[in-house]
Amino acid sequence: MRPLEILTLVLATGSFVALKTHQKRKVFLYLLFTTSLCSILQYYFEGIRWQFIPVTYSLPLMYVFHKVNSQSLTTLKSSFLIFMLVFGFILSSTIPVFQLPNPGGPHKIGTHTFHWVDSLRYEHFTDEDTTDFREIIVQTWFPTKDIQELEPEPYLDYIEIRGSTMAAAAGLPSFLPGYLNYITSNSFKNTACIAKNTPVLIFSHGITGSRHLHQAMFEFFASRGYVVFAPDHSYDANITIFPNKKIADYRSEITGHPDSVNVRKMQMETRTFDISFILDQINKINSGKIDSPLKGKLDLSSVAVGGHSYGGATATNAAYNDTRVKACFNLDGWISPLPEKVIKDGIKAPFLFVGRPSWENSDYPDNYKRLEMLFDKSQNPKYRLILKKTKHLDYTDIPLYSPIVKYVVDVGDIPASKSAFVLNNLVYEFLEKELIKSEDNNFDTILSEKLISTF
Repeated sequence: MRPLEILTLVLATGSFVALKTHQKRKVFLYLLFTTSLCSILQYYFEGIRWQFIPVTYSLPLMYVFHKVNSQSLTTLKSSFLIFMLVFGFILSSTIPVFQLPNPGGPHKIGTHTFHWVDSLRYEHFTDEDTTDFREIIVQTWFPTKDIQELEPEPYLDYIEIRGSTMAAAAGLPSFLPGYLNYITSNSFKNTACIAKNTPVLIFSHGITGSRHLHQAMFEFFASRGYVVFAPDHSYDANITIFPNKKIADYRSEITGHPDSVNVRKMQMETRTFDISFILDQINKINSGKIDSPLKGKLDLSSVAVGGHSYGGATATNAAYNDTRVKACFNLDGWISPLPEKVIKDGIKAPFLFVGRPSWENSDYPDNYKRLEMLFDKSQNPKYRLILKKTKHLDYTDIPLYSPIVKYVVDVGDIPASKSAFVLNNLVYEFLEKELIKSEDNNFDTILSEKLISTF
């Protein structure tokens, strides 16, 4: 809970106790007035989120009960007020305004968002419109230091549009994601990249995901001197919102489709071309053909790709097809949609796979058998690791959302701060060893972490 929420709740509880125990009610009225002032301050400085509304609404209700029952409260009314205060506390505590972890590196973090159209590709998902070219949003995170007087960027942009779409996808009321508007990142716009010859990381999200769901990892890398590029794969993402507020909705639902794996393979071609297109654009950024804070800052000989779930498969396919990719990591990736030629030939670039203990209870129980076939053909160095006690969404920011999220979605038993720390350090040290070729890497040391095992 936030500071003014805690203070308001304490004062509201004190007001209730005074209403219940002081017959003359003078103490109650003073406390209620103070609580109301605190609530007003909360509105202006923190904002009142829906989780806290039961506490806020209890204040006028206490005053009404005071006017109606001048001597004492009935048991029913007391119970109702207690319920509102306790319910507001539980909601606010279990669905918090969470914070992203401290990135931990020596640099502050800048961010910039690009809107690009690939005029050489028609849009796969809108084949009914023969004039529609592939259009994507790509956000970048990079090391900076000039953040004086700047405000951190929100965790999610366009929350008024994005929130209702997220709620509809989950079958929830549209107001529920609105509180995410109060969550900020550790990144700042309108600032310069301070490093030179920075390694480049491109990250691909999973089906129904978005670039926003991995920001803890992106900030971790940017604070340590990497430049991260993350697209929203239009029509595969939950929603893509362009600068004019035009949207690309989610069109990748194929549950029950008799040929779903082959459909996904076609979509993977589109995603893989997205990665190559981004690499082309990165070249233009570095040369100054595209205006950005990154001109002349990038080391194009040190490019890695990574991804989660279907994005992990996308990254693997991109590493196979594009020789500009010098290292690849796959986070609990779905291997089934990879083309057969990739499975048969393997990956030549250094390759890290890290995932949950088992896929046996998923829709694709043979996923690790297919991964084994891929690894058998891939060249060294290659690493196939298990992160114990994890599930599919532990490889995103979602475990940070709530301490009870594991009871609702596919999240394991590791505390969110622990899983993020281990995963981010594991990938970072892999890239330091195999992409940067740093002699000071700690990759072999982190492999001794108790949560990590090979298979």
